Amino acid sequence: MRRSISIVGFGNWGSSLASALVHARVPVDEVVVTGRRARRKTTGWMRTLPLTDLNHALLQADVLWLCVPDRAIASVTARLVERAADRGLTGQIVVHSSGALNARVLHAAAEAGASIGSVHPLMSFPTLTPVGLEGVPFAVEAEPAGRRILNAIVRRMGGRPFPIKPAGKALYHALGVLSSPLLVSHLAAAREVAALAGFTPRQAQRLVEPIIRATLDSFFRNGARKSFSGPIARGDAETIRLHLQALKPHPMLASIYRSLALYGVEALPCRGRKGLRASLRQN
Repeated sequence: MRRSISIVGFGNWGSSLASALVHARVPVDEVVVTGRRARRKTTGWMRTLPLTDLNHALLQADVLWLCVPDRAIASVTARLVERAADRGLTGQIVVHSSGALNARVLHAAAEAGASIGSVHPLMSFPTLTPVGLEGVPFAVEAEPAGRRILNAIVRRMGGRPFPIKPAGKALYHALGVLSSPLLVSHLAAAREVAALAGFTPRQAQRLVEPIIRATLDSFFRNGARKSFSGPIARGDAETIRLHLQALKPHPMLASIYRSLALYGVEALPCRGRKGLRASLRQN
């Protein structure tokens, strides 16, 4: 598989993509940095890449892979089309990596002759430090011919491609947000409750790490229903009332607790649902 790639945009995901392509020996024609700030962040191994900007990019690779924020995809696509106006994009594939937007946002590239699609890794990229892509699922949206090429690139990097329909992308991306950033948000809320209870951050870390790791391990080994425990599973409405009373001075934390508890009451095995619902819906 010798398809060449141009990466357009060099943030956290673009850094991981570039690293994976280089290690997989997939030709990287260009890494197009779309802002001065992004160029200033490039250090170490990144400076060995063929860095350029939109004003000087050749954009002649087989695949032009946009790694820019969702809000910038349409405008960056328009600039790519403008740069290639003298020859068009026929024979090339233009893809973006948005998990929520479908390929239609690239319509300007399609009108210039390109095959369009989207390739989204279901993984977290919190910093510029490259994240390994071995075993990472990739949602691939493209026409059959383009999808075969994109699937081959993903597999070459060690990823696991799977097809996704345009209509399902927003919910698919919501799944990703619930699985990583909102999981972090949930854990941060737990640490804030620990602080309210009088524990230092270090003490809180030591307290919650064993139970969090055990819960995640049980969830993936045994499933949600066999991992659900505690006062909600037991139907202990009085304990739930005590929790909500203690959290009442902290409305956001109380709201997080109430929402997650209500979902557990409705979706997971528990006793005394009627009493639990009443406790959770009280002010």
